[in-house]
Amino acid sequence: MPMPYTKEQIAQANSINLIDYAAAHGYQLESGGRKSLHVKHSGGLYLFTDSNKYYHHSTDSTGGPIDFIMQFENMGFVQAVKHLIGVQPNIGNYTPQLTAVKKDKGAMTLPDKARNYKRVYWYLCTARGIEPEIVSRLMKEKKIYQQAGRGNCVFVGYDEKGTPRYCSKRGTSLDKPYKGDEDNSDKSYPFSMEGVSNRLYVMESAIDVMSHASLFKLRGLDYTQDHRISLGCLSDRALEWYLSQHPEIKQIIFGLDNDADGRGPDGLPCNHGQEVARKLCERYEKRGYDTAIQTPEAKDFNEDLVNVRKPRYREHESAQEDEDEWER
Repeated sequence: MPMPYTKEQIAQANSINLIDYAAAHGYQLESGGRKSLHVKHSGGLYLFTDSNKYYHHSTDSTGGPIDFIMQFENMGFVQAVKHLIGVQPNIGNYTPQLTAVKKDKGAMTLPDKARNYKRVYWYLCTARGIEPEIVSRLMKEKKIYQQAGRGNCVFVGYDEKGTPRYCSKRGTSLDKPYKGDEDNSDKSYPFSMEGVSNRLYVMESAIDVMSHASLFKLRGLDYTQDHRISLGCLSDRALEWYLSQHPEIKQIIFGLDNDADGRGPDGLPCNHGQEVARKLCERYEKRGYDTAIQTPEAKDFNEDLVNVRKPRYREHESAQEDEDEWER
């Protein structure tokens, strides 16, 4: 059966501005880095400003506008082309950026360090509830520090030679949240807390790694025994590399986010973190690992930690009020 559309029409459909299309059709966009936008509640869907393509972490898939419509709006190829040609006059074409020669990807350079790490220490221990002992340990291991000038919290992942290869930044202002990765950061090398057992806990973020260890400590358990890593997303590239460096690991426990109120691009309920956790459990069980899922009670383990801390904070405030009353 002949294709109902010509090559020119297919090219026309694929030239629609993907970001403009997403914005006009109800996708919630936020900054995803210097050259990308992140679609909220999407399982790690990113739209790139320099290529008119997308990447979806949950399904490890990529493509242009036609692929996007087929995957996220459940259309066949012919229907997707027809749909895009129909909306194109209202959306417009993608204009490639004027970069005639693509530069080779260079080595990552870490942001400059501040003279002291007081703001980051306050942010992690007070605002996020993480145990000071854990923060101090990771600062000594040069896996956490404060960025000079901006005051961001910097998380670092190293390769097998001790070279920094991964760098994630988190803003310390509670009023203006910020998350981003350094240029040329490689998510294949995770932020990690190495242990000595054969058990590995896998989280999405560095803060969840530290929060999970803090919950262990608060419950009287030895958090230093087990390994913990963050994926930095929902891809398992960092997990693959870490396992290659630690053949002693036999058990993997996935502690990914509990997106109980999550929604897919189609608007239907979708718990992205737990869906990925189930897929990864099956994948690594087939490879001979003992796998399990540990689901946070709230959205993630940092929210669980903060909820545990609240009674302690309230007790402190009550004691302070009694002391003030006594002084009067």
